[in-house]
Amino acid sequence: MTRALWASSVLAVLVGTTTSCQDPPLPQFDVVLRVESDPDVPLPGAVISRDNKDVGTTDAEGRAKLTVRGHEGTAFDYFVRCPADYESPPKPITVVLRQVVDKNKPPEYPVACPPTIRRVVVAVRAEGGPNLPITYLQQRVATTDASGAATVLLNMRPGDQFELGIDTSMKGYERLRPQNPIFAFSVKPKDEVLNLNAKFALAKGKIFYKPKPIGPIQIGKKPDDD
Repeated sequence: MTRALWASSVLAVLVGTTTSCQDPPLPQFDVVLRVESDPDVPLPGAVISRDNKDVGTTDAEGRAKLTVRGHEGTAFDYFVRCPADYESPPKPITVVLRQVVDKNKPPEYPVACPPTIRRVVVAVRAEGGPNLPITYLQQRVATTDASGAATVLLNMRPGDQFELGIDTSMKGYERLRPQNPIFAFSVKPKDEVLNLNAKFALAKGKIFYKPKPIGPIQIGKKPDDD
């Protein structure tokens, strides 16, 4: 019995020592990744990952709140996978754990996921050019009204260049100048409205003068002789 009690005491001491040697849980930190497509335009549905594991998704306000355990000052890299038609950041977002005064206001890290397609509106003002087709890639995309105004909407990629033409090849517009003008544009990394201003005039036609007919002249007779 003595040996059994002694063994039990030793075992209890070893178990207590092992338990006391366990590391305390790491402190917990909250951080927020705020994803926008354009400034002040939140983007929902962006997936946040770390170490090849998805850990969060942005909500309707473009925010993903993350709870991270670690020591203050520790840095973690997070990758952001943007939804389709948006460009994901090529590099990870580095989050550094910091204590904050207000626990209800965790630090936010902004992330940009710009659209891969931009809406380009071209406002056409063709002075002196009513009812003229506006062409893109040789296809009619709009027609000017009686005042020469038209609007063209295109979906383009940032950095693209494109041309719009005003078709004057229809019958009745032969004297319109300039003939079939072309206008070049480039797409910026934002939605924008561009202006196309053109001024047309009628070319002067050739005028043929018909001489006034002169009646027969009698030689040797004065005009007053009867």
